[in-house]
Amino acid sequence: MAWNSKYGRYQQLDVSPSRVLKWMKCPKSFEYQYVRREKSNTGLAAMQGTAHHDVFLEEMLRGGVQDVEALVDLTILTFQDALENETPCDYNTGEPCTDWDKEVAVDQLKVWAKGLFEAYLNGKDSYGNKLALPEIVETELEKEPYEIHLPKTGVTLRIRGHIDFVLENGGIGDLKLASDYWLGVWSLAKALGEIQPAMYRMMMGSPGPFSYLIVDKKKGNSGAYSPNVRTIDFEVTEQDFERTVELLDAFAHGTQVHNDYKGGFFPAIPEYNGESRKNAGNTARNFCGKMCSFKELCYNENFKRPVSIDSDTATIVED
Repeated sequence: MAWNSKYGRYQQLDVSPSRVLKWMKCPKSFEYQYVRREKSNTGLAAMQGTAHHDVFLEEMLRGGVQDVEALVDLTILTFQDALENETPCDYNTGEPCTDWDKEVAVDQLKVWAKGLFEAYLNGKDSYGNKLALPEIVETELEKEPYEIHLPKTGVTLRIRGHIDFVLENGGIGDLKLASDYWLGVWSLAKALGEIQPAMYRMMMGSPGPFSYLIVDKKKGNSGAYSPNVRTIDFEVTEQDFERTVELLDAFAHGTQVHNDYKGGFFPAIPEYNGESRKNAGNTARNFCGKMCSFKELCYNENFKRPVSIDSDTATIVED
């Protein structure tokens, strides 16, 4: 989704939840993307999510097409148009996705998109779970950047972002097309730990209600299954604001964003998990299971070992 902001391009002291989260998860990945400006690739899952957002927020919720099958068709067309203009890569192998990968992604999207549209229009998902979400009255809200002065570093940052939807009760929220892999499942605990709700409520000017609209992607060996569609609803509090100020202070200190990143701390923080095991034969990829464009670059710069030839076995070994 390409945004044309009425507030212009992002400046160095402008921060979004995704930028801060990137640094929190792996400072090295943040450095590659925002400091060194290394080329990054997108994946099929991200493109599926964008197609969902575009049609759900910009078409259906704005009074456009309301027929489920027509909405699914429009979602697929949006996704296929994106495939014509981008080259998605497999995060595990680093290689461009194959035509078969793309066909599978289209089939998955048909099932998951239909599940979202039916659940929202009918008030419940295909499993009978009620979708108790107040009426959405506005979508893709861009508030004026919110200036925040950080007490420990003395830095002033501007919080920016697009809020997916505004509810009739004054709440705001975000749509998530989410993995049902156990490490990535969305729960209340996960939602409360996110920095996005507090940053967006700061832009709204006060604490208050926040809702995640979750589409749990389900898939197995036989293909995609109809998703669970649910909400996670909670109040953003003053305590959340205080915690977020601390996190932003840590971000400013760690990145040294106000000093043009000079002297910033950018350690690599790999994570070995189930995604790593899928690519166990490739050390440069399986040392980290995160969805990241920079795995091979990171491995070569930070983890690669010198190699030599074992004269007895004629095999390559790491020194």
